[in-house]
Amino acid sequence: MYALMVSQRPNHTLIEVELDHLEHPYGSVSLLECEQVSRKLNEELERISPDLNYTLKVSSAGAERKLVIPEDLDRFRGIPVRLVFKAEGSGDKEGIFKILDRKEDRIFLEPFSKRKAKGSKKKEVILELKDILKGNLYVSI
Repeated sequence: MYALMVSQRPNHTLIEVELDHLEHPYGSVSLLECEQVSRKLNEELERISPDLNYTLKVSSAGAERKLVIPEDLDRFRGIPVRLVFKAEGSGDKEGIFKILDRKEDRIFLEPFSKRKAKGSKKKEVILELKDILKGNLYVSI
């Protein structure tokens, strides 16, 4: 499970579940897996509280899921991510990077480009974890 949100409304409860596949490189969950989890949760909710008026939504965390920092920086090493970070003297910046490595409170990144630059070495970017404001996986189509 990636996330669970429960919203109580008058005479109705909304239960939203986002799934994550820990063994898949991108965490992708199939529609069949979402259906199986939804059926099992419905069965359990009916057994535990048959009078509960609820709506259950089960979905994948998504291809451009929000990153949990710092854990996902290790998990998604080598995969493009979009990061928003504090940059000295210029406010917040945003960029797309491939995660190369993380050592303690520093993350080593390579700027991501769809084009393959022949013979040119990309400049490595080093950020402090405290400077990363948010991040998402980035899908390059």
